[in-house]
Formats: sequence, C-alpha cells, structure tokens
Amino acid sequence: MKEFVKSITSPYEKELIETRRYLHRHPELSFQETDTAAYIRSTLNALGVPLMEGISGTSTVAVIKGEKTGPCIAFRTDIDALPVEEENDLPFKSEVPGVMHACGHDIHTAVLLTFAKVLTAHPELVRGTVKLIFQAAEEKLPGGAKALCEEGAMKDVDLIYGFHCASAFPLGTIAVTPRAYSAAIGIYEVKIHGKGGHGGYPQNALNPVPVACMVGSALNQILAEKKNPLEGGVLTVSYINGGQYPNIITDTVTLGGNVRTLNNDLIDKVFDSIHSISRGICAGFGLTCDVTTTLGYPAAINVPEEIETVRSVTRDLGYTVYERPDALGGEDFAYYLLEKPGAYFQIGMADPERPITSSPHHNCHFQLDERGISEALEMELGLYLRVTGQM
Repeated sequence: MKEFVKSITSPYEKELIETRRYLHRHPELSFQETDTAAYIRSTLNALGVPLMEGISGTSTVAVIKGEKTGPCIAFRTDIDALPVEEENDLPFKSEVPGVMHACGHDIHTAVLLTFAKVLTAHPELVRGTVKLIFQAAEEKLPGGAKALCEEGAMKDVDLIYGFHCASAFPLGTIAVTPRAYSAAIGIYEVKIHGKGGHGGYPQNALNPVPVACMVGSALNQILAEKKNPLEGGVLTVSYINGGQYPNIITDTVTLGGNVRTLNNDLIDKVFDSIHSISRGICAGFGLTCDVTTTLGYPAAINVPEEIETVRSVTRDLGYTVYERPDALGGEDFAYYLLEKPGAYFQIGMADPERPITSSPHHNCHFQLDERGISEALEMELGLYLRVTGQM
C-alpha cells in the first residue's frame, strides 16, 4: 500500500503546503468563514466537483460519484479559526489581526481539498460515492455539524472518517481511541434567590450564600451515584458569585460549571439531578432558584471496527499506532457518529526538534511540522482504498 499511495499523493505535496499556507494567512472565526467557503467552493468548482444543495451558511459538502459501484464514504474537515493573535515569526503568518488558525483547521482543510484533487485526477479510484464535508464552526457552540446532519449531509453515507492534527504526538504517529474520542459536554447554572438584609439581623433575611455552598457540595456528589465507576466523567463547580460586603446579606447567588461524560445517556440524568437537587435544597430553606442546563457537544463514540481499520492502514503506510486513552475534550464530529459508524483519530505533527509542549493547540505560538500534512493526505487515501476494497 505505501508505495502505491506515495506514488499518488507525492505530486501534490508542494501544492498541499501552498494551500495550507494560504488558509493560514487568511483565518476566519466560527460562523464567519465567508472567504474561506468561497475559496473552497471555487476550488471544487474548478475541479468540476458538484456541491450538495440545501447546505446553509459557510459549510460546504462536495459529492464525487464514481462509475464503479461501491459504498458512500464521507470525510470531514473543520474550517474555522480562533480569536488568537498570532505571535509566530512565519512568512505565512496570519494577516488578520486577532484571528489565527491556532488549532490546525487550515491543515485539515488543505488536506481535504487536496484529496478532492487526487480523486478527480484518478477517477479509477472512486468506487461508489465520496462526500467531502467542509464544516464551519467546530470551535463555537452549537457548532456546524449538528446543522449539517439536520440538512441531510449524512444521508446515504455508509462510513465517515475525520482526523485532527496533534502537537502532542511526533511525526509518523497516528493516535487512535477505540471508544470515546471526546466527551459529552454540558454547562449548568443555578441562580438562587433569597432575601437580602443586614448582616447583624440574619433572622430578617433569607441568606442564599450558605445555601449555595450546600448546593455546590451536593452537585459534586452526583457522578458518584449516577456514573459507572469504570467510565470517565467529571462535574465541576467552577464559580460562585454573589455578595460584596461583610455586613450585607445579598439577595442572590449564582453558581455554575460544566459536566463531561463519556456516556451520552448519562449527561441527561446528570442534568435532571442538577435540577432536582438544587430546587430541593433551596426549598428546604425557603428559597427558590432558576436552573439552566445546556448540552454542548455529545460524546464522539468511535466504532471499534473502524478504529481497527485506521490501525491497519497506519501500519501498512509505515507509521506508528499510539493507543490514546479516552479524553474529556469536546468535538462536534460526535453528531456524525450518532448518525453513522465511523472513526475520528489524531495525526501527530510535532516537530521532533521542538519540545512538544512549546506549541500547544489554541496558543499564540501554535506550530506544527508541515511534513505531517502529506502524511495526513496519505492516511485519507489509504483509508479510502482500504474500505472500498482496493488495498
């Protein structure tokens, strides 16, 4: 496989880097990727690749159909940047003040655009249908994936794959997670209403501060009762706000935080408990409260069989498999995996001559080794050839 894939992808290496650098110079924030979308669509139009109708906003779905029968395989990339001022001294440094591709989505997009060029140049490789999903707004709730699923982007798809470049792993490393790539993320807030008064006469007030402390302590016990101890998850009370002076009992106190679990069913149960516990404790002391809970992204649950496919292709391409443990980050690729089977994995792109911790994601100094970009293109083509029975 390695020699064949290299022979197909190596002619595109220079163009791949140029595309990435163009995108890096022109980053756009989530839901504002107008010029990026125009660039993507212009490139696809020049290749003669049809675009799926009915897709709103700045997301784009390209559809490549082959003359030979086969499955419908989807590949997804995210196209948005972050509100970060770049401080790297690079010839392709961001030209947009306060905005930077500080997570590598420029790399993801360049790889998928180049993959489209590979497939259109080699129509004999296309079996069935390939959907190329250029998704807006991975970095900002509610994300772009949910809307794409609602608009039918996953219709007729049999399998979906995606990757994220990683500064935590060196070149030549493909990191896979057999089950949960990322966690279901929830946000909650409890606003407790009491009755303000003088600190010297607490009997004339309803003090929400100690009640808020009790609510926070009780919420911390929810996962101990609701979660399977063998599964990952966390509930954090991140803030308690209310009151300013030692002799004034405040009217209200607000507390809140986040919930992360590797079980999409569990987070709904946690939300129910947050509501019932908060209201119950407040009622016991004659106070009331308003509780809001918001689901961010669901957990991205990989299909073990598809992760095994990623492992197999990694080895056949001569790269190293790293077994990445479950993680509690967030990723809206989860919405696609709720619809169809697939896998999401990481491709190591840390420069071996730079300390890995010197350029973390979402940082103004974020950098990756561009040699890893061609490895990502090889992985996408290798995966496609494997799942379509060509290698």
